[in-house]
Amino acid sequence: MAAHLMRPRAGCALHGALYAATAIDGVTPLVHATPGCGVQAGLWQGVGGCGVSWPTSNLSEKHIVFGGASRLREQIKNTRGVVSSEITVVLTGCPAEMIGDDVEAMAQEARDAGDEVLDLATAGFRGSAYHGYQSFLLAAVERTVVPGPTRAGLVNILGPVPHQDATWLAEIEELSRLIAGVGLIPNPIFGPFGGLSSLRATAQAELSVSLSPWGGAAVRALDDRFGIPWIESAGLPVGAAATGALLERIVAAAGEVDDAAARIFIDRERQREAYFIDRLLETLYRQGGARGFAVALPSLHVGGIVRFLNRTLGWSPAAIVVTDNPPAEHRSTLEDDLPVVHYSEDDDEIAALIGGSGAEILFGSSLERAVADRLAVPLIECAAPTRRLSLTSGFGGFRGGLTLLEAIVTASEQA
Repeated sequence: MAAHLMRPRAGCALHGALYAATAIDGVTPLVHATPGCGVQAGLWQGVGGCGVSWPTSNLSEKHIVFGGASRLREQIKNTRGVVSSEITVVLTGCPAEMIGDDVEAMAQEARDAGDEVLDLATAGFRGSAYHGYQSFLLAAVERTVVPGPTRAGLVNILGPVPHQDATWLAEIEELSRLIAGVGLIPNPIFGPFGGLSSLRATAQAELSVSLSPWGGAAVRALDDRFGIPWIESAGLPVGAAATGALLERIVAAAGEVDDAAARIFIDRERQREAYFIDRLLETLYRQGGARGFAVALPSLHVGGIVRFLNRTLGWSPAAIVVTDNPPAEHRSTLEDDLPVVHYSEDDDEIAALIGGSGAEILFGSSLERAVADRLAVPLIECAAPTRRLSLTSGFGGFRGGLTLLEAIVTASEQA
């Protein structure tokens, strides 16, 4: 029997697909559901909203009784006439799927008329926002991307989920900077330097990199369809040791790269981190030295932050909770060399695991504020929902380790 969740921290599949489509210039999502489905998508954001509105068929009771296919046909036509975009993606909510609207037929009518329309089943009962992101990426790769000539050095970046992962923009920008730093060309798909052209260019890349389990299906599809090799990371690397190791893997897999220049870049970044950490050691010691810590984070961040705290600072994990329910086939990679890992999307269960751990500092979302206050320990907000605005400062990469240290020092001083 399925169990209910208390205060889950991810929206539904419709939300994840909607976030992803909204984050690609040239793609317009069209929500085929009741008005509340689109409104709730904005309420689920980690910090703020998507910054845009989206068209919707606005299903009412009449459509639930008699069907909403004709309403969808009308809305596709209106959207294509008003909104300038190359691809319209029809995303279905629970009501449309439960009443059995023939969404595929409506989308096919539009395609027969010369419009590029993609239809995707994203009802909330199909999973969380992370599943919606994965479904959107997979559908985009399989149904809109076509073969093209290989572009030397082009590397696809997949994994951070737009708007659902609180620091997604900052993480994608740092990863792009790192890939460019070793002499390759980043292809981020989402964000200011992504877009529909980047999505279409995924078929021309020399390599794909998946930074979380949620990019795995897409990189495998790119391999199956276009023969593009891929690398799967055990989450986003945090700090010099993990980031340097990942970049070395990327350089080795990418083919013709100036190894000497790449090595100079990696060594300079490692030197920079060491310089700053040396100047924080006294402060960290005065704040209590090595501490036991607990984390309640999605798979994008959990492994990298745990390894950084353990290997770089010498701290000990008291509880590790992964909050986004990643697919079972990816969990062994995520858990590699970590102690006991718990998986839970339920707020009460997460609070119980952390509350009984004896942790002296917590890393999680704003939902962990209550248990942090009860334990009288600092809370570092690294995940959604969060009050921390993080457009340019994420926790991944060489610079992410230093951002984490800044947050630790600040929170410890205020505690």
